[in-house]
Amino acid sequence: MSNSAKTVTIEERKTDNGIFCRLTYTSTSREYLVLVMGYGGSLRIWPASFVNRLAEKFKVVTYDNRGTGLSIVPQIPEEYTVKVMADDLFDVITTLGIKSHHLLGYSMGGCMALQYAHDHQEFVKSLFLMSSTAGGALFAKPDKAVSTALANPEGKTLWDIYMSTFSLMYAPEVLERCMPTIKAIYECFKDCPTRPIALAGHSNAFKGFDGSSYLEKLKVPTTILSGKNDRLMPLQNSVNLADKLPNAKLVLLDDCEHGPHIQNEDEVVDLIVTTAV
Repeated sequence: MSNSAKTVTIEERKTDNGIFCRLTYTSTSREYLVLVMGYGGSLRIWPASFVNRLAEKFKVVTYDNRGTGLSIVPQIPEEYTVKVMADDLFDVITTLGIKSHHLLGYSMGGCMALQYAHDHQEFVKSLFLMSSTAGGALFAKPDKAVSTALANPEGKTLWDIYMSTFSLMYAPEVLERCMPTIKAIYECFKDCPTRPIALAGHSNAFKGFDGSSYLEKLKVPTTILSGKNDRLMPLQNSVNLADKLPNAKLVLLDDCEHGPHIQNEDEVVDLIVTTAV
C-alpha cells in the first residue's frame, strides 16, 4: 500500500456453480480488474500487497480456479479444460453483475484469459498476459527437466513441496529476496492446498489448450509482460503472442523470472495502473 494507505474492504461469495470468489476494493476503486491465477493456484497465491495496491484504483476480483481453494473439485481430470475454466470465470463475472472489466492472466491463467477474451470480447476493456502463452504451435516449451519437476513436486512436508515450485520459478538469490512475500503467500495457502486430482486436471487443461487460431481476431488492447529469464514459460512465448495479437505491446523485464508481480511488484503495479484506462 502507499503511504496514504486506504482501508481495504473484502467481500466473498460462491457462485451457484461452486466457484469461490473475492472482491477487494477501497474508497477510490472505480473500474473492475479481474486477476486469473495459473496452474494449481487459488486466489491465495496472489500476494496481498499486490492486490491491495491495485485496489487503490480498481475493484479487484480474484477467485479460486476449479480444483483449488474453496471451489468445486471435479474428480475426473478431463473435466478440467481451459474452455471450461474460462466458463468458470464468466460464471464469476455474471454472478457479481459485472458488465465491463480489465483482465489479467498469469501463466496458465493467461490461457484462460485469452479464451475468455475470445468468448466474451465485449466485456474486456484491456487485457494483460503475464508470463503466459498461446499454446498449440506457438508454445515454446521449457527445458524438459523443469517441466517434469513442476509436474512432480518433491518434499516431505507441504512447505517443502511449495518451495520446490518456487525454486523452479526463481534463482536462489531472487528466492531469498522474495522470501517474505513467499512466506506470506504460504500462510494464506497452507490451510487449503490444491489436491493432486486438481493438479492432474490443470495439467490436462494446459496440455489441451491451443488459442493460436483466434489470436488475430482479438482486438482488445493487450499488454504482454514477461521476465527475460523466465525458465517455466520461456520468453519466446510472449514474443509469439505479441507477433500474433493485432493490438498488443510487449513489455520485457530485465533480470526477471516467472512471476514479475512478486519479483518486480512496483513495476508491474505501475504498468497496470497506467495502462488500464
